[in-house]
Amino acid sequence: MDSPTQPSLSARRPRRGALADLLCIGLILILILTAWCLSSGRLGSSFWTIPTAYLSTEKSDVMFTLAWTRAAADGHFVPLAQKTVPELGAPYQASWTDWPITEEILTWSMGLLGRAFGIVGALHISLILGHVLAGLTMYLVARWSGCLRKWAFVAALAFGLAPFAFSQSPHHIVVVYYWHVPLFLLVWKWTGTSPGLVPLSGKFWFALAVGFIAGLQNVYYTNILCQLTFLGGLIAFARNRSLPAFFSALGVIASAALAFALMNLDTWTYIAANGPNPGALVREYKWLEIYGLKLVDLIIPPSTHLSPLLSAFGTLHRMSAPLQDEGSYLGLIGIAALVFLIASTAVALIRHHKDAIPPEAWQVAWIVVVFTTGGLNAIAGSFGFTMFRTGCRYSIVILAIVLLFAAQRLSAAKPLRSRLLTGLIVFALSIVVLWDQVPRPPAPAESAQIARQIAADRAFATTIEAALPKGSMVFQIPAMDFPEAPAPGIPPYDHFRPYLFSRDLRFSFGTMKGRPREQWQAALSSVPFDRAVDEIRKRGFAAISINRNGFPDKAAGLVAALAKMGHTQIIESPAGDLVCVVFAAK
Repeated sequence: MDSPTQPSLSARRPRRGALADLLCIGLILILILTAWCLSSGRLGSSFWTIPTAYLSTEKSDVMFTLAWTRAAADGHFVPLAQKTVPELGAPYQASWTDWPITEEILTWSMGLLGRAFGIVGALHISLILGHVLAGLTMYLVARWSGCLRKWAFVAALAFGLAPFAFSQSPHHIVVVYYWHVPLFLLVWKWTGTSPGLVPLSGKFWFALAVGFIAGLQNVYYTNILCQLTFLGGLIAFARNRSLPAFFSALGVIASAALAFALMNLDTWTYIAANGPNPGALVREYKWLEIYGLKLVDLIIPPSTHLSPLLSAFGTLHRMSAPLQDEGSYLGLIGIAALVFLIASTAVALIRHHKDAIPPEAWQVAWIVVVFTTGGLNAIAGSFGFTMFRTGCRYSIVILAIVLLFAAQRLSAAKPLRSRLLTGLIVFALSIVVLWDQVPRPPAPAESAQIARQIAADRAFATTIEAALPKGSMVFQIPAMDFPEAPAPGIPPYDHFRPYLFSRDLRFSFGTMKGRPREQWQAALSSVPFDRAVDEIRKRGFAAISINRNGFPDKAAGLVAALAKMGHTQIIESPAGDLVCVVFAAK
């Protein structure tokens, strides 16, 4: 009999269980943080100053991410408000409101971090948080779903360190924030199984919250939540003929739509006031096929794999493959979980136990049928709906599904008698995750090159700022549209480079394409150069910045022509790829 002054045995067990869960969560966080820092090679002061990619052609969108963080840090990116950046789009102010953005809270939060830690530090902290939140959510969902701690731990580690996240870093941070995807699995279970999602129940309100959270973030994930929630509601209705349960599923979709509308309210009101801008967001059909989900890519390791053999295999495959991928590799643990799901489904079919087919199999099948290259998403695209052009991103949803499935099945299996053996298995699986899914760090020469590029751009911007009055405008050549409009030899967002490191200058690049106000820049290419320079000066610009990479002669002819006009004050980037010519006084 327990002493009156001591907690009962039943009370002590939940406490020990909660403590064990906290220890698992703490270990997950430590492993993810350590793995990220080691794989990025950003330790010490470099964490705050040097991104893991900069002038990379493959990851050129990092410049866009840094620019958005800079704008948010300056207070120009506030959720629900129209987005205007006075330092860009000169002689006007750049408007970013035409671009439909659902990740406004994430971008605003990165801006707050940018004020405290700088834009590079904000980017790195945000990337780590994306990994950590993914692992934490998977662990909690697995535990909520009845998984044993050991299997929930492995699933969480594999999901938080998904190869998909590393492949999308640092340029596609909004896609790295897939942390809420495991919550979808709960919603799909509740809507697709008897008795369905009961209206006004605790699960109902939780599902509405999940829908709303999804609508505030990347629309790719919102899309799949709505699709499979709708299908689950239909299945439940077909089985039970329960309209309330079906309407509850629709309520989740409505909640996601409400959040999506809230995040796009600024864009819609801006369009209502200024008219539509069909040129702002352009999605060509070809990308639906090029970046469609491909089953083979689920098992092809990345070229950054720690194993030289697997790295070479992945590199060779991507050199041979005509279509592209953004990092669909599931990892060895994810592949094993997928095989486990396929085998379980095959056994159910062989035994003619259709009711025993795991619902997860239908979910994965739906994702494959819709988003694989040439699938239903491509068919919709052929009729003009090309919004979801990168179907390979749904590989992370497949990973979440199969990891939770495997964790649940292993938790329900007969346990091993030896705790030591069980512990060794979990330890071995964790080592596999760390070895297989965490990429090798960049070579010292690569990091040193990025550091030199950053230093050169900072010196270039600082020198221009010192040479010009505060608030001066700089015209950037070649004139480039924004966004998603590269020029020959120049990635789409290279013109952001001096903006990132200046404080008081204004630049011509950076306002949304498609509206007549900015067409004057492109029109300059059709007039003689001396007349173009006169027009630029008439509009109040104090200098011209030239990206030499956009010209076969490295802009030697342009610089010489400007010198003949009397504009001889030249500021060169230490890297030699950017040059600024200051206009002589009239």
